[in-house]
Amino acid sequence: MTPFHHLTGWLLDVYPVHAGMAVWLVADNGVRHRLIDPYAPAFYVAGLRTDFTRAVHFLTQRRIPHRHGIVQRRELWDADTIPVCEIAIVHPTQFHHAVSLLMEAMPQLRFYQADVALPQLYLYDRRLFPLCRCEADIADGVVIRTISACESPWETNYTLPPLSIVELTVEGGSPNPNHGGVFHLLVRVEDRERRVEGDDAAECVETVSGLLQRYDPDVVLTDWGDSYILPRLIQLARLTRMPLPLNRDLAQSITVRSARSYFSYGRVLAQAGSRTLYGRLHLDRRNSFALAETGLAGLFEQARVAKVPIQQMARTTTGTGITSMQLERAHQRGILIPYRKQQPEAFKTAFELLETDQGGLTYAPISGYHEGVGELDFASMYPTIMTTFNVSPETVNCTCCKNDPAAMVPEIHHHTCRKMQGLVPQVLAPLLAKR
Repeated sequence: MTPFHHLTGWLLDVYPVHAGMAVWLVADNGVRHRLIDPYAPAFYVAGLRTDFTRAVHFLTQRRIPHRHGIVQRRELWDADTIPVCEIAIVHPTQFHHAVSLLMEAMPQLRFYQADVALPQLYLYDRRLFPLCRCEADIADGVVIRTISACESPWETNYTLPPLSIVELTVEGGSPNPNHGGVFHLLVRVEDRERRVEGDDAAECVETVSGLLQRYDPDVVLTDWGDSYILPRLIQLARLTRMPLPLNRDLAQSITVRSARSYFSYGRVLAQAGSRTLYGRLHLDRRNSFALAETGLAGLFEQARVAKVPIQQMARTTTGTGITSMQLERAHQRGILIPYRKQQPEAFKTAFELLETDQGGLTYAPISGYHEGVGELDFASMYPTIMTTFNVSPETVNCTCCKNDPAAMVPEIHHHTCRKMQGLVPQVLAPLLAKR
């Protein structure tokens, strides 16, 4: 019989590797453990039964190890279940490749759970979340047999792990080093600061490498780390052919995401690229709205309730976190998550649009100087309305309550369901309670 041992600690990081998911735990005794959970992520396809057989045969021909079976699931908009083929990919690193090949070969299939990030899908399936207290049974020293959370993400009084932090920042004549100038690297650790002097590339890499090996930080906290510090350190390490253990997991390569711009609320915004580490966290204060506005505690709180890995949560929006919460709730309810689904709003005439989409009412004040002015504001007005009146895409104008006067929305010809709680209220209710 294989010997087991029990481990209790905090979940630090999770990412796909060939054998499953690599899971980093900060144990109660302070030891950092890299464990392997033999997890096989699954996606679903809908279509004809003959297409299911062809899809399985196609993956077998491509020598992609998998497991499959026919299960019943339902889409968010439908009350009835449909038969779908569940395909679990044995090696997670082949997951997206398998999906891409199958989509290209069989475009007639409808795909579900195919574009959810694997770390998130793993957290959904195992009912875990970043920095949660958890316990695991381990076989052969590293293989996870069972793992479960010891707490809820909705708790307000929880203990975070004792994370070790190394800070990297720059000192120079310009606030933004990307605008040019001469800069020196500053390293802060355990309330001590060290300035890396000189232009010797080998000395710089050796100093940073030595500090990483000595302190083995859980978090590398930077200013301009994504756009300036880490790219230049990596470049210097390549030029000097010297090791630079930014990753705690040395078998992994640092993930690089290019800079991008996007349109939001009438403005074009720019976002720096990212440098994601494995086994430890890289957080850039200059490239994270959540970190800049709420600090580490706020970022950790968002990652816990959204079930989004911390490095990803730091570089995304609160809206993306809410979306993850919706995906997780749908996944737990057995609801299929369509691949890149865009649900368009139903057509409205100009009169209906004027009647139903009036927006907020604003009173213009009388021009001049005023004293004794008071302000009244709603506490989470839209989430409260959606939760109280069960507003969700699948509950608006449902077929079961169309003749119920109590379900009608005043002044407009719409109603909301009074028999089944919608997905959006299910997600928002615990957030409002925690707030």
